[in-house]
Amino acid sequence: MECDICGKPGGFNYPLHCITCARNAVELPRIQLARYLIDRDAVGQHIKAVVEGLDNKCSQHVSLNDSRGGFLVDRHECTKNVELQRTKAEAMEVEERIQLITEQAAILKEQMEITSKQLEEKTALNNQRKSDLSSATYSIDSRRANVLDKVEQNIKRINYKSDKVHHETIEMRMYLCGTAAKLAGLKMTRRRTKEGGIKEVYNIGPGSRLRIYDLRDLNDAQSDSLSASLGAVAQLVVRVAAYLGVRLPAEITVPHNDYPQPTIFSPASSYQGKRVPFPGTTPSHSSSNSPEASRTLDPRTALPKPRTLFIDRHLTHLAAEDPPAYSLFIEGVTLLAYNIAWLCRTQGLKEDFNHWEDVCPLGRNLYRLLISQESRAPPRPENPLDKDIAPAKSSNKPARTPVGFGELSHATSHSFIGTAENLQYLSGWKLTPTKISDNLKALFQAEQQGQEWEVLDQKEWDDMENLIAEEPVLVGAKRKEALGTDDGRGFLTSAGTGKDLDVLEEGKEWNGAEGVMGEGKKRGVSGWTKVKSRSEENKGGGE
Repeated sequence: MECDICGKPGGFNYPLHCITCARNAVELPRIQLARYLIDRDAVGQHIKAVVEGLDNKCSQHVSLNDSRGGFLVDRHECTKNVELQRTKAEAMEVEERIQLITEQAAILKEQMEITSKQLEEKTALNNQRKSDLSSATYSIDSRRANVLDKVEQNIKRINYKSDKVHHETIEMRMYLCGTAAKLAGLKMTRRRTKEGGIKEVYNIGPGSRLRIYDLRDLNDAQSDSLSASLGAVAQLVVRVAAYLGVRLPAEITVPHNDYPQPTIFSPASSYQGKRVPFPGTTPSHSSSNSPEASRTLDPRTALPKPRTLFIDRHLTHLAAEDPPAYSLFIEGVTLLAYNIAWLCRTQGLKEDFNHWEDVCPLGRNLYRLLISQESRAPPRPENPLDKDIAPAKSSNKPARTPVGFGELSHATSHSFIGTAENLQYLSGWKLTPTKISDNLKALFQAEQQGQEWEVLDQKEWDDMENLIAEEPVLVGAKRKEALGTDDGRGFLTSAGTGKDLDVLEEGKEWNGAEGVMGEGKKRGVSGWTKVKSRSEENKGGGE
C-alpha cells in the first residue's frame, strides 16, 4: 500500500521518509506485543491456579481461547500431574539421601576396621612396654646404687686429677716466683744498730745493692737510689703477678720503648687499654700541648693520668718546689705498696695487713711472700680411690681453709679468685690507697715540721756540757773553737721520735769520731736537742 504523502510503498524494505510511513511500520509490532502480553497473563493465571490448588470442585473445566487457536485446559489433571511430579521429586531426594547414608556408613565401617587394627597394634605395643618396664625395674635399687657408685667414683677421679694438676701448677708458680725473686736480687741482711739491736735490711737489684726503702723512711733516701729501687721492685711485682696469673688492683707500666721509668695507675684508671704517653711528654696523637689544643680535646676521651715511681731530687725538696709532682709520687709508692699487700693477702698472708703501717715495709712483705714462703702451698691431694672409707656426711658446711701461695688466680678456673666464695673469704679489708696515702703524707709533714731538731753524738754532748759549765753565754763561740768549721752534714729527722732509726744502706758504719752520720747513717735516741743554726751561733760568738 502506497503512502498518501510520499507515495512509496510501506514496509521495512524501503527507507522511511515521513511520519505516516514510520507510524505504519511500528503498528504491527505493537499489536504482536500486546497479544504476547495477554497470552502471558493467561498462562500465568493458569499456572498460579494449578500451583496454589484452586477450588477444583467448583470449576472443573476452564476454557481458554487462544487468539491463534482455541484449546481446553483441565485444571484438575494439571494439578494431579504437578503432585505426581512433586512426589517423584521427593522420592528421588529420599533415594539420594539413602545412597549418601549408605556410602557414609561404608566409610565409617572401613574407619572402624582401621581403628580396630590400630587399637590391636597399640595394645600389643603397650603390652610390650609393660614387659620391658617390668624387666627394667627388676631389682632397680641395687642396680641404681651400682650406677650411682660408678658415677661418684668417676667424679672423684676427675676431681683428683684436677686437684693434682692444680697442685703441680701451684708448685711451678712457687718455683718461678722464688727463682724470679732470687734473680732480681731480693735479699735480707741483718745489721747491728748503735744501741746493740738487730735491724733487718732488704735489698734488691744486681748484687743486692739497692735498698728497698720503707715508705716511712723515704725522707732519708737519695733520689737516684730510691728511683732505681722502686723500678726494680715494680719489675719484680709485675713478673710475679704474671707467674701467679693474677691481676693487680693498680696497673703497673714497666719501662719500655719511649717510656724510660715505671709508673702506676689508680685502680679506677687501670686496665683501660689506652696507650698513655710518658708523663711530661706530648701524646702521639696530639701535635701540640698548648692550652688552645688541650681545650679542644674531648674530656670523655681524656687519657688516664699515671702516678710516677721515680723522683729527680730529694723528697723534701720535691715537696717544697713541686707539690703536684710530690703528691703524684706519694700516690704512686702508696699504690705500689697496696699492690704488694693485696698480693700477699691473696696468696696466704690474709691476716697480716690490718694497719697502714703493715703496708709500708715493701721489702719485708716481698721477702716473706717470695723467699720465706710463710704461706705454704696446700698439701698434695690424696687419691680418694685408694681408700674404701666413705666420707662422713655432715649437715654443717666445713669452714673455708686458708689459701696457700699460688692457689688463687685469675688465670685458671680451679680456685678462681673471682668466685663468690673466694671473694667472701678475701673481703673485710678496710685499708684503701687513699687512707694509706693520707697517713703517709701526715707522717712526712710531721717530719718536715720537726726538721729544726739536730742529733748530736756523745762527744758533742760532752763538749756542750763543758761549754755551758764554763761560759753559758758564749756557747756558740766556744763550740766553734772546739769543733772547728762545720761541714754542714747535720742529720735532720722527725721530732719526738723515740724508736731506733734504721740503717740507710748496708756496708756503711757509724762515724763517731767526726760526730756525724756518713752514707750509712744511724739514728739513735741519745743526743737529741734543739739548737740554733750555725749562723746564729756565729753571731752569738761575735757578740
